[in-house]
Amino acid sequence: MKICALIPTHNHHEVLGDVVARVREHDLPVIIIDDGSNVTTEQKVQALHDPENGVTCYRLPENGGKGVAVMQGMAYASAAGFSHAVQIDADGQHDLDRLSDMLDRARENPSALITGLPIYDESIPTGRKIGRWVTHVWVWIETLSTDIRDSMCGFRVYPVKESLAVWHEEGAGNKMDFDTELMVRLYWRGVPILHVPTKVTYPQGNISNFRMWADNVLISWMHTRLVFGMLARLPGYLLRGGKFAKPQTTADGDNAGRDQNNQNAQDEDASHHWAEIDERGIYFGMRFLGTVYRFAGRHVCLVVMLPIILYFFLTGRIARRASHDFLRRSEQHGGGVAPTRWNSFRHFLRFGESALDKVAAWSGEMKESDLELPKDAEGLFDYMPRNQAAVLLVSHFGNMELVRAIASRDRNFRVNVLLHQKNAARFGRVLQKLAPESQVNLIEVTDIGPDTAIMLRERVERGEWIVIAADRVAIGARDKTISVPFFGEDAQFPQGPFILAYLLQCPVYMSAAWRTGKTFKIVWHKLTDQLILPRANRTEAITQYAAQYAQWLENIVVREPLQWFNFYDFWAKKKAEDDQ
Repeated sequence: MKICALIPTHNHHEVLGDVVARVREHDLPVIIIDDGSNVTTEQKVQALHDPENGVTCYRLPENGGKGVAVMQGMAYASAAGFSHAVQIDADGQHDLDRLSDMLDRARENPSALITGLPIYDESIPTGRKIGRWVTHVWVWIETLSTDIRDSMCGFRVYPVKESLAVWHEEGAGNKMDFDTELMVRLYWRGVPILHVPTKVTYPQGNISNFRMWADNVLISWMHTRLVFGMLARLPGYLLRGGKFAKPQTTADGDNAGRDQNNQNAQDEDASHHWAEIDERGIYFGMRFLGTVYRFAGRHVCLVVMLPIILYFFLTGRIARRASHDFLRRSEQHGGGVAPTRWNSFRHFLRFGESALDKVAAWSGEMKESDLELPKDAEGLFDYMPRNQAAVLLVSHFGNMELVRAIASRDRNFRVNVLLHQKNAARFGRVLQKLAPESQVNLIEVTDIGPDTAIMLRERVERGEWIVIAADRVAIGARDKTISVPFFGEDAQFPQGPFILAYLLQCPVYMSAAWRTGKTFKIVWHKLTDQLILPRANRTEAITQYAAQYAQWLENIVVREPLQWFNFYDFWAKKKAEDDQ
């Protein structure tokens, strides 16, 4: 393995000599590419030319852009027998104290691309920070993963052969679109991407080569190319079980990915600011969407999310079939939305919109004026008793995250939401970071055991609400189902929520919330003051309560069928019945 340093420059010369000196301390040969700089920079670069002492300078007669300069430098490096090139900016932004760590990582993983994971100080311009997060989101879409945490840092170690292959066979951007596009295309080829946290500073008086209009257009066009490139690779990606290409291998035949070990080493190497980076990545991504929602609105957010929604629509055969089946049933019951392919896509779009509304609700962007609450006969808001515990039966219709907006109206009032998805705890932590002051507790429940029942009973005694989804099976493995009519055919509803409500011995309400134009409508209706489940006919009693709930829910859902988000065969028969 033979490594050199590659420094492209266009009109940056103030600290170039210092950067070269720091790199030479690591005994790395240096290749400087003068990308058509002005006379002053040209003279400074030529003064550094000293091949006998490991510094070689080349000049491009015209400014071709960073991509052209770097790849021309790699061609020189390849001709000189170098297998890897460390790309370093000439303006002194990068923390060269981390160079040893990057070189060590490259030697351990010779088939990987090693990149800096920027830790910015206060010098980063706000516009750059926002722009980087826009690119992060697009790269996650283009790679269908979050493996690339930052694609814009110019401090990285390239495998020269693989990088030149991309350049010659596929091409990449010539200017500010270069770093991101080359990394994504290498990732598509199976090159592992490994990160090393590094401080990045924007020096005072730094001359930026970024052209606000022209480079933003180039970057937008780059993301367009990459999105379509991702879609073209989808069939192979699915056939390989979620891989764009077979991972590269090291010289000794071991898998260069060794993702878990490298990830652990990387995380140990990071400062506490970067601890739990995956969870923080989700948090900052959601925070970013919340910021975009605030300043640019939900339509811009939907544009960002559109490729993801399109991907799931095109590849989600089961979900498409479920959407078509549900729209057919709802139309037969007066739903007013025909079961066409376009309306199924609209169904998926509404699901994406609901995700944005969740972010807005938990980011504090949802105002009281956005909510349309029930009113009594005198036109006053008709609240459920706020000094009395209650169980709220909700469903995967609309957006029950709005319950947070209700709870936040009273700082002494708390709501507990039971979740049984596998990723509930992690998602809950992210939501809590978005709104640490929230009056909503998210509780992961895998089974209703004695401990859970005691905990919830204590909260009921404090007058808190318990919110639980009553449309999906099940809270835990011991849940059973009952069959009740729903849109013209028996569907399976869980017994668990009704058994829980019986154990808690408090009023039970049915509740729903959904978007209507620019506002959100919230409704609730009391099912009973207290569930009664006689021992002799408990299943029959649960079935009666569930049937009342299903009928109420059907009357709500038929008004807005595109906001029903159960994308599976909701009317599938129980396996036990099929086996008989």
